[in-house]
Amino acid sequence: MIPHHPHTTLWNAFREGDRSAFKRIYELYARDLVSYGYKITANVQLIEDCIHDLFIELWQSRGNLSETDSIKFYLFRSLRNKITRVQQRDVFYQATDVGEIDTTEEDDFIENQLIKNEGQEEMLRQLREGYRLLSPRQQQAIDLRYTHHFSNEEVAHIMGVNYQSACRFIYTALKTLRETVRIFSVLIAVSANYIF
Repeated sequence: MIPHHPHTTLWNAFREGDRSAFKRIYELYARDLVSYGYKITANVQLIEDCIHDLFIELWQSRGNLSETDSIKFYLFRSLRNKITRVQQRDVFYQATDVGEIDTTEEDDFIENQLIKNEGQEEMLRQLREGYRLLSPRQQQAIDLRYTHHFSNEEVAHIMGVNYQSACRFIYTALKTLRETVRIFSVLIAVSANYIF
């Protein structure tokens, strides 16, 4: 009988629902995953989001996972696939860093959605609803950036935060608004299918 590697035992314990084993896997590999993520993209937010989602999905699907001889290989491959998928489908993650997001792409995304879909007034209403869901700091950052047309550096200075924090406020706010647009687009598509 082939002896089990300690990490195989750890993986199997996690698969059986052992929370301490899951926590240990995170502790062993999270830092390496961040380092590896930087080899794929310089987008800090994308790396963090994908690692977060990866571990949530791991826990949720633990009962369906197969055995592995290398936890590290499994996690690295999964992270790479996840980052690649997100980059391919999401214009906001295609920038190399949160602070380097091209605002014309952001504007074009929302504008194109408005043009493509009927019911533009309803779309705008949905965006306003999404805006109300933002935190006060996110609303402030969005207003400074898009209503008053300040640069990200100026937004950071006005809000009294560092540049990365200002970018993150703007980015997460846009992410919320983007999801509002997507959800509404899906609802329109579903409604159209029922009509026709």
